[in-house]
Amino acid sequence: MARFLSSLLMGVLVLACWSACVMAESTVEQQLQRLKENYQLLADKDRRLEALERENVKSRKTLEAQMTRLESKTRRMEIEAIEQKSQLTALQQQNVLHSGTRAEMATRQAATATIPRSCADVQCNGHTVSGMYSIMGNTSVEMVFCDFTKTTADPNFQRRIGYADVKTVPTYFYVQKNTSHTTAYTPIPFEVERVNIGGAMNLQTGKFTAPRAGTYFFAFTGDARFVGPRTSIVAVLVEMLWNGRRVGSARTTESNTAGSVHSQMSMQSTLHLKAGDQIWLQIGFMTSGGVAYVFDNPNADQRFNHFTGWLVEENLAGLF
Repeated sequence: MARFLSSLLMGVLVLACWSACVMAESTVEQQLQRLKENYQLLADKDRRLEALERENVKSRKTLEAQMTRLESKTRRMEIEAIEQKSQLTALQQQNVLHSGTRAEMATRQAATATIPRSCADVQCNGHTVSGMYSIMGNTSVEMVFCDFTKTTADPNFQRRIGYADVKTVPTYFYVQKNTSHTTAYTPIPFEVERVNIGGAMNLQTGKFTAPRAGTYFFAFTGDARFVGPRTSIVAVLVEMLWNGRRVGSARTTESNTAGSVHSQMSMQSTLHLKAGDQIWLQIGFMTSGGVAYVFDNPNADQRFNHFTGWLVEENLAGLF
């Protein structure tokens, strides 16, 4: 009986040890399995973290690029805003300028002369495009540049370019003699009319009458004949008279001539005349006895005596 109990106890102990071993072995395998699973989970998490990190880096770069573009766009918008503000200011100033100009034009419209005397008058007459215009000056027509983008108070609103050669009556003449003149102190008449535009030169009276006030030019070239032989001095003097007052003269002399001789004389003059003033030539002196005179030959087309003149610049003051 005792042996049986010992054997039974031994069997129970063996069974208990085996069971413990089996259970221990089962627990280790499970733990290893769980460790593998946990490692796999950690590895998966690491991969996900790495992927998230890459996505984060990519997103950060994308955001940085977007920030750079936004900053550049913001700067452009700021520049555009400044430019638009400048344009708006310029438009406002231009509007004020045009408003002021229109007000000035309205103020002067009733008093504007038919013929403009300034760029302001030109503007009041309806011209709005800047450019060169003709205006009436003190004594002549002037060419000016009108800048209508500026106010009338601006010194560059009107800039003078120069004078325009405007004549209400074109006046110029050229006449000649074909006969000799031997009478002193009387106007020298002329027989040949080459040019007489304006009709201011009267050939029969020998007098030029100024049709308009202004600056005139005159020139005379003549031939004096001295009948010889002569041992004494002989002379001829031709005068230019302005309303009867001598303003110039041409003289020629000869002496100890063996026979008849000819001598040339000439004079020029530039004068400021009033309308109605008269200019003529006359012999102011010649040796008496018919030995000296202004000579021309009617039988030959030679023409030794010439008288010419023209209106250089007309004085338009008071005409408009």
